[in-house]
Amino acid sequence: MPHESGRIYGSFKKICIPESMLLDEAIAIRSQLSQIKSNWENGILTGSEVTYQLVLLYLEKRVKRHPFLRMGQKLPNRNSSKEFLEVVRFYGMPDTVRYALWKWHIGEWNIQLIDFNPSSLEMLESQSKGIRYATISWDHALMGTLVEGKRDAFEHLLHDLAHAYMFFREDYDFDGQKKFFQSMLDDYEEYLIYLEKDNTFKEKFEYCISDMNSHPAHLSAYWNAIRKEAGVPILTAETKN
Repeated sequence: MPHESGRIYGSFKKICIPESMLLDEAIAIRSQLSQIKSNWENGILTGSEVTYQLVLLYLEKRVKRHPFLRMGQKLPNRNSSKEFLEVVRFYGMPDTVRYALWKWHIGEWNIQLIDFNPSSLEMLESQSKGIRYATISWDHALMGTLVEGKRDAFEHLLHDLAHAYMFFREDYDFDGQKKFFQSMLDDYEEYLIYLEKDNTFKEKFEYCISDMNSHPAHLSAYWNAIRKEAGVPILTAETKN
């Protein structure tokens, strides 16, 4: 979480602003945010187009000089979003975000924009189908408040895009991740009894199925570690019956 006790840290700290400044920012860009929201809700903009416009809006507001970078060359027309995303780098964030947005924009990665915070089970279901959600919390964006007390709405969206990159990147075995999440979904109800009585296991389990994107070997290793730690048996055909 990048906001804690007034401190900002994490991958996006260069483009985060203090919590005390969020309301003033929201007021300054509220009309643009409302228009983008309306265009999305009325089907004028796709999810990737909305996200692209939000990146432009927030970066230009927060970064006074050179929010967009292209070494030694003139920036392309920002209205040509495909070309812009392909060659421009965004200041203050890992390039994984720009790359994920570009792949989404050209239709190669199945990222879906939503306007609510999904439950861990909803995330598990979507990832088992090869879908990665990206959330824009309009209420928090328009009111200038933190999402779940952790991230502002813009950083929350960027965080989801960074996770999408880890989900779809080729060397992290996208198909293997889908199979892992499908296996966890198949057995989900069998673990409910353990989740209900062990809050520590529940917290780690929900992280594993919803907020952890990595190579399936790493996912399996983490799952086996927390399962053993909590004394949860390996499910077999016999134990399921």
